Amino acid sequence: MNYKHLLPSTFLLFTILTCKSASLNNLQVNLPTNITFQFKLSAIPKELNGESISFLLQFYKCDKPTANDCYIPILENSYDLGKIKSNAASLKINQTLPKDWTHLAIKVQGIDIVHGKFSPGHNPFWYSPSDISTLGAIITKEFRFVSQENRIPNRIQEEIAKKFAPILVFHKDKKHLPSNIEKYAEHFVSKEYPLPEKDLRRKSKGQTTWNYVEFPEQTYKENPTHLYAHVRYAETRVSGTQKEALPGFRDDANYWYEVGNGDMVVSYWIWYDWNEGPTKFGNIHQGDLESYALLISKEGKPKRILLTGHNHILLDTDFRNLNSIKNHPILYVAKGNMGADGGNPTSAYGGYTVKLNAGNFLFNYISDPWDVFPSFDPKESILILPSDLSEKELAAVTIGPGTTIQKSQSQTVFPKEKMETPATGVEINPFPTQIVDARSMIKQRIEKIVIWEEPGWVNQKAVMDPDGHHKVDKSVASFFQFQGRLGKHPRTVLKTSELKQFGESPENAPFKTNIEQHFTFERPRFERNHTDREGNYGPKFIGNDATPQK
Repeated sequence: MNYKHLLPSTFLLFTILTCKSASLNNLQVNLPTNITFQFKLSAIPKELNGESISFLLQFYKCDKPTANDCYIPILENSYDLGKIKSNAASLKINQTLPKDWTHLAIKVQGIDIVHGKFSPGHNPFWYSPSDISTLGAIITKEFRFVSQENRIPNRIQEEIAKKFAPILVFHKDKKHLPSNIEKYAEHFVSKEYPLPEKDLRRKSKGQTTWNYVEFPEQTYKENPTHLYAHVRYAETRVSGTQKEALPGFRDDANYWYEVGNGDMVVSYWIWYDWNEGPTKFGNIHQGDLESYALLISKEGKPKRILLTGHNHILLDTDFRNLNSIKNHPILYVAKGNMGADGGNPTSAYGGYTVKLNAGNFLFNYISDPWDVFPSFDPKESILILPSDLSEKELAAVTIGPGTTIQKSQSQTVFPKEKMETPATGVEINPFPTQIVDARSMIKQRIEKIVIWEEPGWVNQKAVMDPDGHHKVDKSVASFFQFQGRLGKHPRTVLKTSELKQFGESPENAPFKTNIEQHFTFERPRFERNHTDREGNYGPKFIGNDATPQK
């Protein structure tokens, strides 16, 4: 170790921390003692007429969001607005500020009747001390209600969802293939289970239980593959995602759409009856929802793809960096290790493995979990196809980049020796491009694409929706509206006597609380991929306009 730089570095760190502390203290000193808030409600839905509304102000001292007492307000005041009589209302209040606060949440209360149908914007709305210092002692805050209806007509959603439906590649001996959830329509009986002690919702929302449904274990003679899809504008907002907000206050049912530049996101969910884990030892559970999403232009051209799995964003990259046929991306579903059927994660590439982290060295040693992705190989793999692709279009499928273009010094490419490791200034490795006759690989087809309806509007008359209705088949209505876990394993349980871990059944979309895009309204945005114990899900080649098969 070189010690000659230790003293200057220590002094620099001390100076930075001292300056930061002084800056925070100065900020608190410069804050006004009292604030006058002018609260406004506008575009109030008719459903709230006669409802008693109030504003709740909660101040938190939370320098470190992981602290145990972080979510206990140091000051809390409620102010009554009274009963709603028209489509607009206002209230003026004076609030004394406590000392040393770090987060202020202002929440409109009494609007539960329209929760999931009309959004007042971020609720609670968050302020930091720097916000108050900038805005001054008189602050006007308007909560304007907007309908949460999807403004893209069903016809357009259906056309887009069909156009980009996936070609799914599986090992030929894959046990659990994608099926459908409609067969469980008569079994949507909600049950409750206690949330784990470490669940953040216990702190942020005071929530102690959550919901689940238990499906019957039986073999279905006919179990066709359905695909669940949702098309929305890319500019979507979700309450609780302000940069000033404390973690855990995100409200998945309080969101709203903005047209933005017209770009859209089409999200897909693939349902499996079972997840049998990356090894025979672990993460076995009933039900599995895997997903991917595409960012497409307002003209309907694919721009980016985002794939999720294992509670991670596995890949977010340019659409040209994967193979497709007539806009249908070719996606690969992994088996597990040691003969396990797999956890069903989806990749844009085949013929590689990722070693997963089981939690610690001992579990890694015992179970050694892997994702093993199949190759595009007629001898080893099978396909589930969109209904509009003919066998003729599978007679000569291009697998690989199909290009040997020299990349510039500024671009990231992937060298031949290790495709997962980025390098700069080298000639792009032409990932061995193959032409495959895939007609013999066809196993079955996607029989139906089901367009996801906004949960709060299921089977209700429209207000802003261009279709004028929100009609939903009764076989999926409960599925769309259910908040909770889909399957009989609501909590993780380790059974040492069996050397098995039963993982959690999946949260129903769009109420999932992890980082996957279809629940947090993530969207394809920039280059990123997930790296695990060994290997990652990043691009295996860099394509161009010639890569997609037309």
